[in-house]
Amino acid sequence: MARTGIRAVAVIVKNNKVALIHRKKEGKDYWVFPGGGVEEGETPEEAVIREVHEELSLASKVERLLFSVESYPGGNKDPYFLCSVDSDEIKLGGSEKQRQSEKDWYSPQWVEFEKVRNLNLLPENAKREFLNFVKK
Repeated sequence: MARTGIRAVAVIVKNNKVALIHRKKEGKDYWVFPGGGVEEGETPEEAVIREVHEELSLASKVERLLFSVESYPGGNKDPYFLCSVDSDEIKLGGSEKQRQSEKDWYSPQWVEFEKVRNLNLLPENAKREFLNFVKK
């Protein structure tokens, strides 16, 4: 399916932890919030629910739009949704699981809020928005 150029992203918080994906790709080591490209004919809310299922093997529900940020300068404003999930048992699924290799891997994890500050969580502006959200 064709992508729209927008990445719908889930912010899932539970017990003072957030669900993140630790990534290694092309020699880079970083973290991201779960999410992915919105496909043609799909709303961002539908996309984020699909992506959470694919990447974390969890059923989710969109609670509300939390913030929107440019993933890179001049890029689209990607929506970050506060989502609730039916379980805290996360495991990699979908095409990411099939693509796993030594050079390109995904590791979904629950991360304590206070540890997020020291992670290479990308994009930086989403990390800032998240840290402002959990301070409130």
